Parts: sequence; C-alpha cells; structure tokens
Amino acid sequence: MHLWEISNMPDKDISKGQRLYDQLMALKPANLPATRWAEEAGVNRGFFTNLKGKGGSIRSDNLSKVLAYIGKTEADLVAIQERPASNAQPIEFEGASLAQVRNDMPVFGTALGAEKVVDGASIEQTMLNSAEIIEFRKRPPISNGIERVYGLYVQGESMYPAHRDGAFLFCQWDSPLRSDDDVVVYLRPIDDSDDGMTARSVLVKRLVRRTAQYVELEQYRPAKVFRIPMSEVLRIDKVLTNDDFV
Repeated sequence: MHLWEISNMPDKDISKGQRLYDQLMALKPANLPATRWAEEAGVNRGFFTNLKGKGGSIRSDNLSKVLAYIGKTEADLVAIQERPASNAQPIEFEGASLAQVRNDMPVFGTALGAEKVVDGASIEQTMLNSAEIIEFRKRPPISNGIERVYGLYVQGESMYPAHRDGAFLFCQWDSPLRSDDDVVVYLRPIDDSDDGMTARSVLVKRLVRRTAQYVELEQYRPAKVFRIPMSEVLRIDKVLTNDDFV
C-alpha cells in the first residue's frame, strides 16, 4: 500500500482534494451515484465527500478500488489532468428543474449552547429554535416537493474539518439513516419542560451506530465517540451532502 500524493497535483486555485474529486467525477458514468460507487467499490460511502477536504495524500489502494470499479486505472486519472477543458455537459437531477427552484426553504436560528457532559467529557451542543426562522433560502432542486428539508448554521468547531464553524447545512427530517451519515440529533430537555415534542438543543455529529437503547456518535474536536440514551432523543435528522444530490 502506498499513498497517492495529492500535494503534487498542479493546481493553485482550488484544494488538491477538490481537484482530484472533480477528475473522478469526470470519469464517473452518468448513471452511477457517487455513494453507490464508493460502497460497491469497497471504500467508505463518504469517500468522495471526505476527499474534497484532503490536501495531502490518500491511500492508493482505495483510489485503485474506485477506479477499477468503473474500468479505469491511475493512468486514466493522469490523462484527464492533461486533457484540455471541454464544453460543460448538463447534469440531470431528479425532481424539479432549475427554472422551478423554490425560495421557501426555512433556515432555523442556532447558537452555541452549554456543553453536555457525557462520560465525564464535554460535548459541544447547539441551541436551536425551530420556531425562529431567520431566513428562507433556495431549495436544492432535488428537494422541491419535500417539505421536511431545512437549513441551519453550524456552531462551534467540534466537527471540523467536515463542518467548519458557521458552515451552512441542508438537513432532512425523517430520512433513512446509515452509519457514517452526519446527523442532527434533537435532544429532549431533562427537566419539567419536556413535553415529548419539543427540543431545546441539538448535536451535529457523525452517526456511528444506533440501537433501541442508544445512539453512538462521533465528533472530531476533541476526537471522541460517545453514546446518548434513546430516551433523551426526540428525533435524528440527516445532514445532506453533495453525494445526495449526484
């Protein structure tokens, strides 16, 4: 196993990982979703999303797996770096066209909340008021007609580099969840104000696993995997990524 050196790629305007991501997408068959490509090639389903944040190197065996799945090699990747820019091709999305984009997606107000102590460690929480809509934004075309899509801004740095402080996230309520999805976990208040329907705070983390008794989550700063009893959880929403729109 050796490393593919992204830092050697000749590009000064965008991140090296982004450059490699764009080249892989140029090789991707039009009818192959990125998440399915990653899963069936035998790498992490978030491989392509995570790649865009990398600026140093990635495992060459993982790169070879995704290329081999579509019948390509690293030689094809090198060739596409040297290929002159071609005319852009339209990408077909499921759902409404760009001409029908709706400007009615709610963005809820958030603020950095008090830390939640789990197993003696402090876990960063976000205060969220779903009754406070701070703005409406244009929906991703694929979400037109799906009323359970909303937006929020990340507070804090516990999920950096996946999500920086102040980053905007598209989220979907009642969406199927899988391990390695980024999620918004709505927490019930642990006091007399708990009515079983309202959350005062949320955790924006990565889903490790979920059982009937607990949800296991991961954060990056500081690095920690921890569990929250399901009795404290109101609901879990999915953070949508570029892979969901491909």
